[in-house]
Amino acid sequence: MVPRLAAQGCSFHGAFLYYFHDKRAQTSQRVAWTETINMLTDKVEKAWKVMAYTAKHQERLKEATRQKRSGAKLKNPVLAFSLSWHPEQKPDRDAMMEAARTSLGKLGLGDHQAMIACHRDEPQPHIHVVVNKVHPRTGLVACLKHTKRKLQDWAREYQKKEGTDYCSLREENHRKREAGKKTRYVEPGLKSAWEHSHDGPSFQRLLKRQGYELAQGRKRLVLVDPYGKSGNPLRVLQGIASSKDIHARLVPLQQGALPSVDDLLARRETQSFEKKERSQQHQKRREESLASARERHQEERQRMADDFQQRRSRLVDHLEQTHRLKDKRTVIESYQQTLKHPGLWQWVGFKIFRLDRKITANLERLKVETREALKQKQEAVAKLNREHLQSLARLAQRHSHETTMIHRRFEERKTSTPNHQRPLEPKPDPEPQLAFQRQRSGPEPGR
Repeated sequence: MVPRLAAQGCSFHGAFLYYFHDKRAQTSQRVAWTETINMLTDKVEKAWKVMAYTAKHQERLKEATRQKRSGAKLKNPVLAFSLSWHPEQKPDRDAMMEAARTSLGKLGLGDHQAMIACHRDEPQPHIHVVVNKVHPRTGLVACLKHTKRKLQDWAREYQKKEGTDYCSLREENHRKREAGKKTRYVEPGLKSAWEHSHDGPSFQRLLKRQGYELAQGRKRLVLVDPYGKSGNPLRVLQGIASSKDIHARLVPLQQGALPSVDDLLARRETQSFEKKERSQQHQKRREESLASARERHQEERQRMADDFQQRRSRLVDHLEQTHRLKDKRTVIESYQQTLKHPGLWQWVGFKIFRLDRKITANLERLKVETREALKQKQEAVAKLNREHLQSLARLAQRHSHETTMIHRRFEERKTSTPNHQRPLEPKPDPEPQLAFQRQRSGPEPGR
């Protein structure tokens, strides 16, 4: 079990768009199911609006329940965190919801409004919990002190109850805290780069693969992370190795030509702009290819529809001529008219020679022949319709395959994943992350 706390946000709508949809899209393919807690609706499309309304009318709730209205105005009412299981574990929906409720209770948010989203876009089962920090009845803001520590303690208790131990470092840090020692979180990428390097140049090369770069500061060497934040390498790498070892490895790099922090950030900004331009051009070419394919597919469907109508018309005409259905209908109408309104001489023939019986017999024979011909006609047309539907299904399958190949071709042409998002090798990472979790690639939308 790995709990992961996201940055607190101000927009329930932004959280809804991010956690309950696909990334940078309006679709929801990665969402397996959703659930709400302490809400009168089960639909998250309405739940986020209710949560936003609750946060907006916090003062009115306080006034209604006679709470103190002092204190600073709440700016970030959104709290979000995720709970991830190991890929080997397969918890069901009830187990995930129980974990969500108990974790909220651990944080003191058991009575607060919350939305749950289960994602299936990663190997590990995981859920995202979006909570309203404002109490729905009193309007008071939850006291969230040591939230990460509380979540780690909850995860430790959860694993102990389940009888699993996928994060041994959590137990180690717990023992250190119990002994009064300080624990420090170490970025997995930095730890991996240190362990797989033996000197300064190799360490610098592996740092770059993880998105970190060394630059020349005003007075000393600084380490710039993937998000542009710079810091003292001795402080950032504290906990990985001793200050003496870190200094010894970094000394040879100070003699080289390192860029300044400003130059490094300017280069990154230029690369980011160029990457964005390439991405836009790539997306434009993709859309043009897809539009061309859609137009071609529409033309092919139209040609097939026209061809089917022509074949159907020819078939109907052929059957009409073969069975002489038009002539038979004319004769049937003539016989029926004669029997219904006979003339004088016809009436005499009916009375004297019984010609009406002969006409009735011929009429019944023609009706039987017409019904048989119509039946054969319907069967032939139905067979042609089935063949047309099968052809349409094959055409749709081919069109779907062509569209998929276009997407695949453009995906292969896309810029490869940045080096800092590719771990050197899977290793157990310190809390609150495990090796099976994806590296964080930047701030989450809606935050």
